[in-house]
Amino acid sequence: MNKPSEVILIQTLGVPRELVQQRFSEILPGHSLVWKGSELAEGKPLADLVGSAKYLITGSLPIDGKTIRNCALSMISISFTGYDHVDLAACKEKGIAVYNTPGYSTDSVAELALGLALSLLRSIPKGDAHARKTEQKFFAFPDGVELKGKTVGIVGTGATGLAAAKLFAAFGCKVLGYNRVKKDEFQKLGGTYCGLDDLLKDSDIVSLHLALNAGTKHIMNAERIAQMKPSAYLINTARGGLIDEAALAKALNEGKLAGAGLDVFGSEPPSQDNPLLTAKNTVLTPHLGYKTHEALLRKLEVTFRNIADFEKGIETNRVA
Repeated sequence: MNKPSEVILIQTLGVPRELVQQRFSEILPGHSLVWKGSELAEGKPLADLVGSAKYLITGSLPIDGKTIRNCALSMISISFTGYDHVDLAACKEKGIAVYNTPGYSTDSVAELALGLALSLLRSIPKGDAHARKTEQKFFAFPDGVELKGKTVGIVGTGATGLAAAKLFAAFGCKVLGYNRVKKDEFQKLGGTYCGLDDLLKDSDIVSLHLALNAGTKHIMNAERIAQMKPSAYLINTARGGLIDEAALAKALNEGKLAGAGLDVFGSEPPSQDNPLLTAKNTVLTPHLGYKTHEALLRKLEVTFRNIADFEKGIETNRVA
């Protein structure tokens, strides 16, 4: 049996504190959960807050190499799918295991991708604003566009991309896919794989579902955005860094792209001078794709079970 240890929590997990404590006690009996989020917010160094604890739970807060090299951690459980905000090289150097929480928000994010597409095609946010202005003619509103029959390009057919493809296919869309490895499940639902250039050229809607890394950063640059139809829409519920935001804003403002639905940004919250905040024909949401009641409960479970798995030598969700 493992010796009871302190588990430092520096970021809210999105569910009531009482439930967090209850599930922690059930999954990691004997261990103690220490809440340090408020002290971190006051500016205290993270390394000092961690002290001699073995375990650290974080969400999207960055953990740099200096912090990692000045702590005694054995394991970091990231309560988030992405893990590029943690210095994995420093963790490897220090022998610190890193686990993430993949899959908890797959359906939630896929549903938002579909929702953003529908919001753009039917101008739902603009329609809401129009309906509230009673001085305007109620029925004087531009025509929308049906989703059925459109070609949707899924860039990245991992779990979330596949879930999004299923939803679009259910709405009667033709689905194209771009991925390093072809997935049988994608092809079985009627999806067709092709090169990225062809996908961008042929799609009415392009939905991004890639991880962010050196190879995917600004994969949607000015050149690739220019390959899309002027009537096409770009959806991003993955990572903001996949898009060159200045290039996208320019294309939108010049009418070279019909619209964009974005849940993520290169920096979050976006700066006041981010050109996408004032770009034409956008539907923007504050990184809420993962934020459903069901997804947050799944995330809580996986976050704590990762620590239990680490103690048992199970590496299912280990990323470093």
